[in-house]
Amino acid sequence: MKQLLLEIDEITEAKINTAARTAGLSTQQWLKQIIDEKTITTWPNSIKAFAGTWQDAPFAEELRAAEGQDILREDF
Repeated sequence: MKQLLLEIDEITEAKINTAARTAGLSTQQWLKQIIDEKTITTWPNSIKAFAGTWQDAPFAEELRAAEGQDILREDF
C-alpha cells in the first residue's frame, strides 16, 4: 500500500478528525471514503435508471403546427 504525505492546517485537521470520529471511521478510512466518492468513474444505478424515462422536447415546427399560417407583414 502507498503512503501519502499531506500538509494541512490545524483547523482542517480538526475538521477531518471530527468527521471521521462522527462516521465511526479512522482518519485514513474516512479520507479514503471521501476520495472514492469524489472519483467515481461510472454512473450510479440510481442515475442509470433515468435513461429513457423522459421524452424529447418537440421541435419549434411541431409546437407551432396548430397555429396556422402567419399573415404577410407590411413593408416599411
